[in-house]
Amino acid sequence: MSDKKELFDKIYNETKESTFKYITAKCHDLCDIDDIFQNTYMTVYRALKKRDREIENTEAFVILIAKRELFKYYGLISRLKSLARVDIAFESGEYRDEAAPDIEESAVNSAMLEDIGRQIKKYPLITQKILFLYYAKGYTLFETAQILGISESLVKKRLYCALEKLRRLYVKGE
Repeated sequence: MSDKKELFDKIYNETKESTFKYITAKCHDLCDIDDIFQNTYMTVYRALKKRDREIENTEAFVILIAKRELFKYYGLISRLKSLARVDIAFESGEYRDEAAPDIEESAVNSAMLEDIGRQIKKYPLITQKILFLYYAKGYTLFETAQILGISESLVKKRLYCALEKLRRLYVKGE
């Protein structure tokens, strides 16, 4: 059993970055990335427990499982559920500013973040992914372009256009 765990740890460490990038590029909703990533490695672990022979190409093995997990996750039933799903990230309070010294200021900040989140949800999925990879995950413009398989200039254009839209919306709104 210990050998299987060590093998899993080795495979996870070797493939986690490329698998995360692949799932991010292929997902239909940013909220799904972590779930699909976790499901992928749970399936990898179960497959390793059953498997007796050596894996020749670990990255191809994990990416194949990730493809299957994406297919399962985005099956017809999952798509129907996602249409009715409430945006969990903002309802859970994940984006609330807990460091605000004043309750009123905190409420205003939370409301603004929720509103910004709703505005971002209106952007095309590729723009949402660019914002997610650049701001939430800290990838550079070049790395973001590589992950999504698009040019760096397109990443810059979409990022700056999205930020300019938000600026105009909130400067006028204030």
